[in-house]
Formats: sequence, C-alpha cells, structure tokens
Amino acid sequence: MEIRDIIRLPDPREHVRLELREVLLDLHEKPHVLMRARLTGWHFQHRAEEPFMVVGEVVSRLVRLAPDGLTADAYFDKPLPRAKRVSFGCGRTIAWDFDLDVDPERAPRLERGRLPKGAVDRLRDRG
Repeated sequence: MEIRDIIRLPDPREHVRLELREVLLDLHEKPHVLMRARLTGWHFQHRAEEPFMVVGEVVSRLVRLAPDGLTADAYFDKPLPRAKRVSFGCGRTIAWDFDLDVDPERAPRLERGRLPKGAVDRLRDRG
C-alpha cells in the first residue's frame, strides 16, 4: 500500500460545540451558582460509572446526560480557567478530548442582586 491509497475519514469531534453559562441549580435543597459547560454534537453514552468533564485541572462536580445522549451538561463549582480542551469521561477514565476554546469571561453571568437568599456562590471570586 502507498500513502496515496490511504483514505482519511473526517474526525467527528469537529462537530462538537461548547456553551458556557452561569446557572442556578438546587443541590441538597439549597440553590448553588454553578458554571454549566454544555457539550453538543456528540453521542454521550450512558454508563454505570459516573460521567465527568475536565477543563484545565478543574473537574466537574456533576454531569447530566440527556436521555438521547446528544447533550452533556457539566456543572462546575470552581472557577474555570481559559483552556483549549474539554475532556469527557466516566469513572476515573477520560474517554474523549475535545479541542474547544474555553473562555469563561465571555460566559453569560447571573445577576448577583437577584439571587435567592442563602445561595451558595463559590464562583463569585473567579479572579
């Protein structure tokens, strides 16, 4: 076989998109301000092990997969760094690395004055 005989298939990871947004989510019956990283354009299989995402060295607190597996929502309670990659995995194993620009400064923010009293906000000091 020669190099000219080889066919390269397109990388399906090129279709993955990232949306960052601050959200309010009830955890343990208390509202928490979290950064949500939503990945679309991929099929995220439901597995017995807990899913997670990593941005830089920050690991998600929680990941929810859509029933159809077409969306993965990761929730972070620590400030995210600027990064060029989002990793997805289950258990303790990263299954996929997606080359995506992560710029948390451009993410839509919640208005702090409108948050319910007692909301847990670990993102406020995002430096």
